[in-house]
Amino acid sequence: MIDFRAVFQQTFDQLAYEDMPSLLKPRTGKLGLQDHEKVFCVDHKGLGDIFDMRGIDRERGCMVVVRPDQYTAHVLPLDAFDELSAFFAGILR
Repeated sequence: MIDFRAVFQQTFDQLAYEDMPSLLKPRTGKLGLQDHEKVFCVDHKGLGDIFDMRGIDRERGCMVVVRPDQYTAHVLPLDAFDELSAFFAGILR
């Protein structure tokens, strides 16, 4: 199973959650409740900006593949489709 999350450069008060794609706000469970745990923002309290802390290019962004045991398996640019496919080709059928 592949699960998606997104970290945005804006603070939470600058994002329009209603404009997020449905992939980031799916309806789950018997009641079809909306999952609000897929969209994250930079730390607005000044404790650390994840983009600066991890050296992520703010213009290009990145995607991170995290295994179920929370190990960071791969970090790629957002447009690295071929590399991502090659990575998963060795794992998924």
